[in-house]
Amino acid sequence: PGSAELAAARASLAANAGTAHRIGRATTAHGTGRAATTGRIEHAQFLQSADFARFARLGVTASVQPEHALDDRDAVELNWPAGADRVFALRRLLDAGATLAFGSDAPVAPLDPFTAMSAASSRARSDAREPWRPDQVITRTQALAASARSRTRLRVGDVADIAVLDGDPLTVSDATFERMPVAATLLAGRATHGAALLAG
Repeated sequence: PGSAELAAARASLAANAGTAHRIGRATTAHGTGRAATTGRIEHAQFLQSADFARFARLGVTASVQPEHALDDRDAVELNWPAGADRVFALRRLLDAGATLAFGSDAPVAPLDPFTAMSAASSRARSDAREPWRPDQVITRTQALAASARSRTRLRVGDVADIAVLDGDPLTVSDATFERMPVAATLLAGRATHGAALLAG
């Protein structure tokens, strides 16, 4: 804590990641600084220019919390103006062929996944402030894929973790998308919200 140094030796990290990979487990690294790690990188928000293609080449997932872009925009412009084009550069990551994964980082940011997806697809909140870095907007379809581990269609045999929405997330207004109403949910095929709707 309070240090920019690695908490574990590189050799130890590599050995443990290799062991996890061999037994079919995923690894995740918490990397918020410029000396990022590999695997699945959480908070992949401040990147070097070479990192965009590197994510795709190595098959590393860029895990980003898009709501933080709107929280951090003023700090980025004040403290890192020369690197602002590499901060929360979601469009640039996708264009380079990287895989995005979204999360909320709750309780630091709202838990609602649509708040994060809205931040990614509009680069703004419904508070009327202008979008920040609109060149880095991604589509709602891409935002949904990043939030659902690329599972955007229902197929026989898929995991039955399903959200039934009260509207089409691809066509509702930005304000509605930011707070998208959920009519029902299923977790592993079991109704966890809106059971009456699902039964009818």
